Amino acid sequence: MSNMASHTVSQARSFKENPRHYPRKFQVGIYNTFSKRLPYHPLPSNPHMILVQAQEKIGDAILIFPIIAGLKKLFPKSTIHILCSSKNEPIFQAHKDVEKTMIYRSGRRFWKTLQETQYDLFYNPKDHPSITGFKIAKSVNAGVKVCIADRRQEQHYNYGLSLKSSQHILELNGAILQAYSFGFNMEPFFPNVALSNPKEKNLISINLSAGSDSRKWSLNNWISLIDLIIKDNEKLFINLFGTGKEVAQSQKIKERFNSSINLCKFDSILDAGPIIQKSSLLITPDTAMVHVADAVGTAIVGLYSGDNRNVERYRPSWVKYRILQSKTLSIQQIEPSEVISALKELRND
Repeated sequence: MSNMASHTVSQARSFKENPRHYPRKFQVGIYNTFSKRLPYHPLPSNPHMILVQAQEKIGDAILIFPIIAGLKKLFPKSTIHILCSSKNEPIFQAHKDVEKTMIYRSGRRFWKTLQETQYDLFYNPKDHPSITGFKIAKSVNAGVKVCIADRRQEQHYNYGLSLKSSQHILELNGAILQAYSFGFNMEPFFPNVALSNPKEKNLISINLSAGSDSRKWSLNNWISLIDLIIKDNEKLFINLFGTGKEVAQSQKIKERFNSSINLCKFDSILDAGPIIQKSSLLITPDTAMVHVADAVGTAIVGLYSGDNRNVERYRPSWVKYRILQSKTLSIQQIEPSEVISALKELRND
């Protein structure tokens, strides 16, 4: 369910729509003018060596997990390598189907490594162009180079996958699976978590952390919400996540509510998976934690900004959820009373 606001464009808008990206568009246009178009090649019928280029953010890494698992299911004998950022490398190294990771933008050795291995299939699931992406596509030694079809980037690839721009990011990432097996059923995946483990009915998780100021909820709002939750059900126990600047907030909440709160500290987002999996529900701003809960089968109350396209692309895919959406780019307008109502709806559903 979603209470959709009027269309608002976030400052993190896509390459196609954000006016701040005009300099990049100009650079891409110049680069393309002096670049040759690669010839069309059909998809290899049974690729043995596969290279997938992952996006930089942690949430995007989690949304690549089902695609890696899907490729391995389609091609059990294949070897899968991942191009990723240094931040995400440990996350992909935990995936059982990933044989090797490579960090792009890591110097001359990286560009040489791209040419050393002969890949049958190279897949870039990004739906927008970048100069770095073009250089990777040019350098990688692959029989067939595949991208999401876009007039600004497809000349650097042998095969373009056509999709609607409004599709969920999982559908976008999984376009390669549909190209090989139409109707392919993607399944949730999270490393080292048994998805069949039972939920603890009176245990919920709350994540305070957000990737930007517009996605942050005030300390007073969190305190008011937790006060409402505990008054409604004194048996509920809350796992509280807070990283970076939100650590201090989580400690203040712990001091106020004490025995009802368990502060969760972790070094990697992978550590959050088993904790959230045991919970009956997660309350969180629109961050990577949404995708963690979705992957481990935990219902979600998500606090989203007024950017409708962001909701369309990054809402949960597999679990029950309630989306509370602000009318602006800040989630501050969402009231604690709305969140507690959504929580009750999900728990009674």
